[in-house]
Amino acid sequence: MTLRHFRIFIEVASAGSITQAARNLYLTQPTVSTAVRELEEHYGTLFFDRINQRLRITGEGRRFLDYARHFIQMYDEMELAFSNSGISGVLRIGASTNVGISYLPRFMQLFQETYPQVHTQVHIQTTAQTEAMLLNGALDLAIVGGTIRSEQIALTPLFQEHYTAICAPGHPMAGKTVSINTFMKQPLLFREVGSTSYEVFQNAIRQTGCEVTPAWESTSQEAILEAVRLGLGVTILPSAMLEAELRLSTISRIYFSDFSFQNTVHLAWHQSKFLSPVMQDFIQMARELLPPNHISAQNSPEISPHTQPFPVMDA
Repeated sequence: MTLRHFRIFIEVASAGSITQAARNLYLTQPTVSTAVRELEEHYGTLFFDRINQRLRITGEGRRFLDYARHFIQMYDEMELAFSNSGISGVLRIGASTNVGISYLPRFMQLFQETYPQVHTQVHIQTTAQTEAMLLNGALDLAIVGGTIRSEQIALTPLFQEHYTAICAPGHPMAGKTVSINTFMKQPLLFREVGSTSYEVFQNAIRQTGCEVTPAWESTSQEAILEAVRLGLGVTILPSAMLEAELRLSTISRIYFSDFSFQNTVHLAWHQSKFLSPVMQDFIQMARELLPPNHISAQNSPEISPHTQPFPVMDA
């Protein structure tokens, strides 16, 4: 078996078609078909079912695809590292949306100042999408605030992210201390199902016996904030995202008398991935520079200064 066999297999699995894979690789269809057949004969199993002239990857094929992607990725990284003296190549970083807005830009600036020879590619999206990219080898590392479900992903905790409840300055709850039940009776404005903000609050609120029924769901953080400014409802967002808005008094804080929660932000990577020296340095920098200094674990912003804090509920 050669590298060419593995590259052809990966393309066929991605394209779902011999014809399309051949077109993408600028090869003939017989060449691609022969490579797939030779792989199946070598390993003694079928990687694709042929149904009505269509290919459908089998369970063994999906398992082999995971190995093939990591094998090719490690080979390419090795070639780059040893054939280009003084160049550390490309580092592909993912982040969930809240992390990507509040923490990643400043951290990436510091990283690139330290490693100007490293070309970084950053992908900011939901935790679920970031996890999928880690699993298929499209990312090297990721910083996420949501729940990672796959056992194939290695996680190391970085910091605790606090959340703040907010409303319009003219809202009856502005600057007040309320119970979580009272808060939940207001129109709730949230990011879409599957986003870190929604998932974290949903997990925490289940412990109180309340149910989350959003009046708004949006993929846009700015749309949620604008709706809050206009008095259309209330929401809970990461405290670091709200500092400027609170300073300008475009929104107001709501305090809870009986509820607080925080979320653990993790650094993540595929557990079978080889950690290159620059990846190890990125991990070390993340551990040293995060959490940001402006987040204080001793002063949770959701708790009223006039009440005794309740135990924090980790989402």
